[in-house]
Amino acid sequence: MNQKEIELRFADLLAMILKAAKFILCLMLILAILGGAYGAYRVVKAKPTVTAEDVKKAEDAVTAAQKGVTKAEKSLIRRNEKEIPDAERKLERSRLLVQRRQEYIDNSIYYGMNPFERGISRLTFYVETDFSVDPNVAGLVEDPRASVVQAYAQLCPFDSEILDNVASIMKVRASRQYIEELISVTTISDRFVQIVALNDDADVAEKVVRYLYQNMQNRLKGTVAEHSANVISTFTGYEVDWAMNDAHTASEDSLLAAERAVADAEDALLDLQTGVAEKEQAITDAKDQLEDAQKKLNDTRSAYENSKVNKKNLLKQGGKWGAIGLVAGLVLGCIIALLRGLFGGRIQNQSEVQNRYAFPLIGVLPRTRKVWFDKAIRRLEGEPVGNFDATAQATVQSLLARAGERSVCLVSTEDRAAAEKLASFTDGKVKVLGSIIDDAQSVRELADFDGIVLVERRGKSRIDLVDAEVLRAKALDKEILGIVLA
Repeated sequence: MNQKEIELRFADLLAMILKAAKFILCLMLILAILGGAYGAYRVVKAKPTVTAEDVKKAEDAVTAAQKGVTKAEKSLIRRNEKEIPDAERKLERSRLLVQRRQEYIDNSIYYGMNPFERGISRLTFYVETDFSVDPNVAGLVEDPRASVVQAYAQLCPFDSEILDNVASIMKVRASRQYIEELISVTTISDRFVQIVALNDDADVAEKVVRYLYQNMQNRLKGTVAEHSANVISTFTGYEVDWAMNDAHTASEDSLLAAERAVADAEDALLDLQTGVAEKEQAITDAKDQLEDAQKKLNDTRSAYENSKVNKKNLLKQGGKWGAIGLVAGLVLGCIIALLRGLFGGRIQNQSEVQNRYAFPLIGVLPRTRKVWFDKAIRRLEGEPVGNFDATAQATVQSLLARAGERSVCLVSTEDRAAAEKLASFTDGKVKVLGSIIDDAQSVRELADFDGIVLVERRGKSRIDLVDAEVLRAKALDKEILGIVLA
């Protein structure tokens, strides 16, 4: 099947609908009137099932749904703009704390020492001055020894230069805070000063103590009251330091606690981030509920208005159902026209003749009766639009040319008038016979002719009768020269 055949068939279908235009229009008007009457009947007979209170309830439901949408949106905004950023900051702080505690454990010399064999060196000295108390001014003059002792104590923490020298003595490279952990200067009863240094090697610790002791004396010389520092005790050796062991354990516990805090913060952040999808879904559900509530409100209002019998409502419902009837009439009319054309069992146009029969179509005579959309139908079916007599004469010449020396008769069961009109232009060369199916006289006369030309009427000639004519002609061994469509 090519595109041309498809277009022709569509054109034939459209022509069938246009031919039935009057019928379709009448059916549309009838169904529109019936539909309008039905709509008015519904309004008059409808019982007022919806009241103003129902409308008020529907409005309250819409308000509640709107509040639900607002609440869900605020919850999502709070989650995205506050809860999640707060959780991210908390996680960052926890990670930073883990990093710092791990950094301390990795870099601290103090943490790396063995608390059960810790090297230590202690030096305690006594500050003595020439100060003596006069009984007459006792309590009025301050003993300078206390200030000297405090001056020694305030030299710690030491400056960077001293700490660098201490690190050099210990033969380590570490930051200032890790060196400061290994040395301390304390006072006892404002009279004694004790210097302590820690190191894995007790001898190194002693060197540090001696360096600090000498450095402190040199720095305070000339800046405080005249005094003498008398060493009263020293100790260099190895000890078990339970305080150091407790400090190590506390550092490890602190790191573990910080790591657990990171894990908890990650879980909390993940829960918050996962909950975003749930809150987004909650917004979607709330909006769906709002949409349903709004639709129900509209339906309730419409039902409430429709329950009122008034002119406006009558016109509205009547017009609505009238339009439905109009469209239904158009669709139903087109369907009936197509079914009647396709399955009515009658020849509709020249395309059907050409597709159904192997005989040539000698001519197509113009319609003598005007119909609606006449020109459009003619174009769709490919009919001639000229004068009937001129077309008939041209058809007769084609018929005679095809017949040649053979004697020919015209056979028609539905349009004998058209056949006689054609015969009138042949100067008696062609005779018109009646039906060769049920007319015995026509069958007897057919024996005098060599060929037959069938004259059929569009929309009236039945296909079964035409098929019967073809079979009768074959049975009588008469050649069908062609078909003329009137």
